[in-house]
Amino acid sequence: MQVRSLLAAMAVTALTTTLGTSLGASPAAAADTRTLSGPTTGDPDAYLTFVGCDDLFGSPAATAPRSRINLGPYSAPLGRRSLGLVPTSPGTATGPYTSFGALTELDASLSVAATGGSQGVSWVITVTPTSPRGTAWTGRAAVSAPAGTWSQVASSSQTYVWTLVDLLSGAVLGRAADGTPAAFAAEHGDGPGFAVTGFGCDGRPFNLDAVRGAGTTFDFEGVQLSTSIDVDAPQVRAGEKVTVTGAVTDGAQRVTGDPLVLQTRVPGGAWTSADAPVLADRDGVTRTAVELQETTEIRWHRPESQYADEGWSEAVTVTVTAPADGADGGPTPSEAPTEAPTEQ
Repeated sequence: MQVRSLLAAMAVTALTTTLGTSLGASPAAAADTRTLSGPTTGDPDAYLTFVGCDDLFGSPAATAPRSRINLGPYSAPLGRRSLGLVPTSPGTATGPYTSFGALTELDASLSVAATGGSQGVSWVITVTPTSPRGTAWTGRAAVSAPAGTWSQVASSSQTYVWTLVDLLSGAVLGRAADGTPAAFAAEHGDGPGFAVTGFGCDGRPFNLDAVRGAGTTFDFEGVQLSTSIDVDAPQVRAGEKVTVTGAVTDGAQRVTGDPLVLQTRVPGGAWTSADAPVLADRDGVTRTAVELQETTEIRWHRPESQYADEGWSEAVTVTVTAPADGADGGPTPSEAPTEAPTEQ
């Protein structure tokens, strides 16, 4: 009931807003492409949401999916990555919400890929000049994505089943002929509203990219990360060890705990990588000790991951001096060699 009430409130608020001067009189936004590193768009007219596959306002309640940034899959439509979505259960579709000032101006689309295919739904909610107060027309169209490739789905190209509903109760008040948004507007009049097209109705994971709505195309790419480095001593004697630490942080300075690979070289030489990455501790700090025989430059390499490009820390130089006297087993100044006894 709580989800149903929230959805009803969302519909009433959205449609009331579009009937006024906010959306209806606002100029069209300039088309642009924005790069995102997660599901949040920051745009009130175009954002990701989740809705019921069979009933927009009724039961069962829609459930939020888990999200992640992925490489690909396959060849992503924009850039190298996409937004991966994992449904928590069947029956919920996740995808972009897009508001529009006129049904004939609906410009919402997305690219979807799923290794096992995915079933989804497209909803269009609109108010026409003849819609009774407190009602709206809902259009529903089943959509699908084949396995193994990217597919583009445009809301305006779908054929919808149109139903007039009471926004507060969800009760069906009437029906109209099936058709595209343009065909419906030609018969019943144009009006404002919003559209939601999403996938995951079958509970299978899927990926979204090149999501377009409200004049903006959203490209999902990796998180920007930074890698730091520190050593416990800037100078050691040959054969001694230096402890190297590092940490990976995101744009908000949160430690991510990504594994790091130690790289070393003599100044001006080629970098050599350690055999295996070093895992971070519970505090997200990576730490290792390395024995040095000569002056050495040291840095951390952060390998490419699903959600971030590879990167490196700055290089630090550890100066290596000669070993302490006697470290090689030879005599020290206080231990002069003794003469052999003279034979009698």
